[in-house]
Amino acid sequence: MTFKRSEAQINLASNIVIISMAMLFATLFMGYAIYRSSAPVWPPYGTQKVSLLLPSLSTLILFMSSFFCHQVLVNSRKADFKKAHFNLNITIALGLGFMILQGFLWSQMKGAGLYVSSGIFASLTYAFTWIHFAHMVLGVLALFYLKKVLKPQTQNILTKTSSVGNFWYFLEIVWIIMFITLFVF
Repeated sequence: MTFKRSEAQINLASNIVIISMAMLFATLFMGYAIYRSSAPVWPPYGTQKVSLLLPSLSTLILFMSSFFCHQVLVNSRKADFKKAHFNLNITIALGLGFMILQGFLWSQMKGAGLYVSSGIFASLTYAFTWIHFAHMVLGVLALFYLKKVLKPQTQNILTKTSSVGNFWYFLEIVWIIMFITLFVF
C-alpha cells in the first residue's frame, strides 16, 4: 500500500519545517543582538574582523542558485522537465559551491586567529555559519530528492518543487541576514 500525500499535507509539513527553522535562527539572532548591543566595541578589541570577500562571494552564489531554483519551478509548470533538470543541476552545483566556500571561510578565520574558543565574536560567527551549513546540507539533499522525483508522472510535483524551492529561498534569506549582521556591520 502506498501512502499518497495531498498538496495540503505537503504544504503544511514544509511550512512547519520552515517556521521551526526560522524560530531557531530568530533565537540565534536575538542572542547575537544582546551580545552585540552590550559590547562597547564590535568586534571586541583585539579581534580581527572577517574579510568580506568569501562571504560576499557566498552571497552572490546563493542569489544565483535561487534564480536557477526558481527556474526549476517555472519549467515544471510548463512541463519542460528537461530544462527543469538542467536548472536543478545548476542549483545543486551552486549549493555545493556555497558549501565549499564556507570551508574556505572557516579556514580563513582560523588563519586569522579566530577559533571557536577565541571569544564571543568568533564563537557566534562559527555557530551561525555551522548551523546554516547544516541546513544547507538538508537543502542540497532536498534538491537531490527533487532530482529523483522531477518527472511528469509524479503526484503533486509542483507542490513538491515549490516546497523545496521555498526551503532554498529561506536559506538564502537567512544567509543574507547573517551576511549583513555578522560580516558587514
